[in-house]
Amino acid sequence: MMNDKSEYIYARSRFVEAYQNREVWVEEVPRLMANFMLNSHEPSTVMMIGCLTEERDDVGMWSRYADSGKGCVLGLDANWLAERIGVAIRKVSYDAEYLREFVNSGLAMLQAHYEEAPTDREGLRELAAMFVLDLYAFKDPRFCSEREVRVSRLTLTDHAAEFGLVDFGGHDIHGYATPALSVKQRRGAYGATRFVELPLWELGETPLIRSLGLGPSITREAEALVKSTAEQYSEIALWNSDVPLR
Repeated sequence: MMNDKSEYIYARSRFVEAYQNREVWVEEVPRLMANFMLNSHEPSTVMMIGCLTEERDDVGMWSRYADSGKGCVLGLDANWLAERIGVAIRKVSYDAEYLREFVNSGLAMLQAHYEEAPTDREGLRELAAMFVLDLYAFKDPRFCSEREVRVSRLTLTDHAAEFGLVDFGGHDIHGYATPALSVKQRRGAYGATRFVELPLWELGETPLIRSLGLGPSITREAEALVKSTAEQYSEIALWNSDVPLR
């Protein structure tokens, strides 16, 4: 669920190109399964994506996403997300050559599973699904300065649900089931936007929010308001950006 659909189109087109010019030998059944998952997962499965960055103090980010530096940036604990909430975390790759290697490695994985268990079509389907869904972790090299990290949850299309989607839960890094999250909807810059709301805090636990950076152009009034709120939580480190944003 990205506001820029071209991001996935780029990765998908490069996937198809690498698949058609594959450098590994793959039998018909695993090839068909990869094709089937590539072409069938979009109508039935929705990946809810949160786009984050490793670059906490970047001029371009302040300009594009924080009201020209008047806003704030939250530092989140990625391990907490993986260990407690059960989201998938992927560092985005901007390397076209790595995407080609990824496709060949994925096809080789499917072939190996098929050779070991030729009748295990369900297992092959699950591997093909994971293979295809990781395409969301690739992006056009021209965006490499963003150093993007994506968190995601899989949801199912259910027209009987309030907003047409159902989150069916997940698993933490230890394999334990995590509860389903409610799907909600808000009015955003791109119209009605569906989302799953990740819990940011649990009573008695270290918070997901670990730091809060104040923008280089933040007003004095906004800075005072933010600080008066954040300083109530000793776990959250405050800092000010000194980016020379004009």
